[in-house]
Amino acid sequence: MALLAESLVDEWLNRAGFFTVRGIKHGVGEIDLLGVRPGKPGLEAWHVEVQASFRPISYIAPLPDDAREGFAKSRTSMKERPPDLVKRAATAWVEKKYTSKSKRTMRAAAWPGLDWKFVLVHAKVRWPDELEAIARNGVEVIPLHRVLSELGRSEGSGLRGSAGTDLSEVIEYFYRHSAERNPRQAEPAAAADRRRR
Repeated sequence: MALLAESLVDEWLNRAGFFTVRGIKHGVGEIDLLGVRPGKPGLEAWHVEVQASFRPISYIAPLPDDAREGFAKSRTSMKERPPDLVKRAATAWVEKKYTSKSKRTMRAAAWPGLDWKFVLVHAKVRWPDELEAIARNGVEVIPLHRVLSELGRSEGSGLRGSAGTDLSEVIEYFYRHSAERNPRQAEPAAAADRRRR
């Protein structure tokens, strides 16, 4: 599922005018997507991670090693965490995924000298407080349904041709067909989607 979601996010970024690179590896680390596009002051640069669980059983961020003792047996325990532990785990996750030396090195090797925006595209999460904690660490949190909605309405005039193009065209077909069959339902649904942003 993660590969399909990454492909769709890649297509979404391409249509928004981004040139993207997927799956950059450095040692055991990996970046899901890097994207750059022309902007007013120069290049706009995004580092995008994708978490696409539709039946989540645990948190996005694993427990810090020092927090397990006396609390849980595994780092991925689904035991509900107190707010301070949610915050600590989110901070450690953001550091691992976005701000660690290895991630900075990988981004600089791809496009040196850019100021990177950090983005998490997510599907369903078990604990919304975790998303808020991740956002407080400087990460823009974007729900996957927004990506799919924008692909379905063919927003953006950027390039097509990533691995997600075929699937995104199926989504576009569905949106067009739904609007043709149910014009009264299509507009309120689109308006409700815009309000959620």
